[in-house]
Amino acid sequence: MNWIFTISFCFLTTLPFLGEACTAFQLKAQDGSYIYGRSMEFGFRLDSDLLIVPRDMEYIGTAPDGLAGLKWKTKYGYVGMNQSIAKTVVSDGMNEKGLVASLLYLPGYAEYQKPDSTKTDRTIGAWELPTFLLGTCSTIQEVKAILTSIHVAEQPTPYLGDFVLPLHFYISDCTGAVLIIEYSKGERHIYDNPLGVLTNSPCFDWHLTNLENYINLSPSNAPELNLANWTVRNYGQGSGLLGLPGDYTPASRFVKAVLFSQWASQAKNATEAVNTSFHILNTFDIFEGIIRTQSNEKNNITLPTTKTTPSIETHEDMTEWTIVHDKSNLKTYFRTYESLRIQMVDFTKIDFSKRGFRKISLAKDFTIEDVSQNANPIVE
Repeated sequence: MNWIFTISFCFLTTLPFLGEACTAFQLKAQDGSYIYGRSMEFGFRLDSDLLIVPRDMEYIGTAPDGLAGLKWKTKYGYVGMNQSIAKTVVSDGMNEKGLVASLLYLPGYAEYQKPDSTKTDRTIGAWELPTFLLGTCSTIQEVKAILTSIHVAEQPTPYLGDFVLPLHFYISDCTGAVLIIEYSKGERHIYDNPLGVLTNSPCFDWHLTNLENYINLSPSNAPELNLANWTVRNYGQGSGLLGLPGDYTPASRFVKAVLFSQWASQAKNATEAVNTSFHILNTFDIFEGIIRTQSNEKNNITLPTTKTTPSIETHEDMTEWTIVHDKSNLKTYFRTYESLRIQMVDFTKIDFSKRGFRKISLAKDFTIEDVSQNANPIVE
């Protein structure tokens, strides 16, 4: 029996707020393993589960005017983060071939391809792209090829009037290749990404240029400075990073993610690289209250209000979950805002031939290990 799912309707009620401060990057271990890390920031609870999608699942994409779009069947099984009212769609995931696909917010810049009635059967919504690629592709080369056969149409979301979800996409595979997909001014733009980093607006090429403003930064301390009869010395560690941006804007996070992922001591193996990835993700962790937006602010382009989306007095970004994919050993690690305990799924223990969707609940309990009774005498 075939399973067929239309993935457009209720999912759209949440995505306008999705990933407003997301950060993604990649590390390479000495043993050649590639590790992807990403944070998901959101001012409203997505209540995500880790979705398990088997092979041979049939999907129906979304075309404008409520029409059925592209139909496809999953060739590869995958796992990824869903949302409580979009249980069969993922915003970030990895398939059994080590391909990672994720979406990040791109407000003010994303503009998709013009609707074309002659391409309805090849059309999907932008929010459906990671779900499509995870099920159909195993390499960056395959992604590049298949993109020429689909149409990502500019189309509104039913629950948000004429609001169109502004997104761009991070794709990577087990070879370490990273691809950024953006749609602007109705055109598709594809960038090979040698740095392996992505945040949010502006577009990817702007962020690369902006790095030139930080060419003076270094992980090494600045040398002492001799001034006449006075020598100026470092009064503490980290002087090489004076000028590193410390705010949570996309531009600043991009700079930090590039430098941190490039300068982190290279891990010996995948396990150590996963550990390093979570340490880097810690530096981007956003707690509730530090980023606030009033829904009626004139400069707010990410919080539309409609009849079905009540006015929001204050919107607070927060890191709802972080996820790390070991693309070489096919393991996915994750933790949530409520629980710093890391959970993991091993693809070798998942039967992707088993019919039907399955889910793994994310930990939401803040647990502490009490070691009061573990004291032992010191032997001299």
